[in-house]
Amino acid sequence: MRDQNGIEDNEPGDVKWNRGLDIFIESVHKPDPALRQCAHNQRCYHELMWVRENVLNYLKTLRKHDAYSTYP
Repeated sequence: MRDQNGIEDNEPGDVKWNRGLDIFIESVHKPDPALRQCAHNQRCYHELMWVRENVLNYLKTLRKHDAYSTYP
């Protein structure tokens, strides 16, 4: 993700929440080779990926919906 232009301060809180959530989700999607190598070394890579998938599924439940939101 590239940082976009500044955002106005008068946006509803739900819109800001969803934007923050999206950035966090991107951080979970972004691979970290060092951590993944540690998981391989400690023989828990598949468990790490399982936890990652469960966290991503949970994060999807945190999205706020309102009349101002542009998110589905």
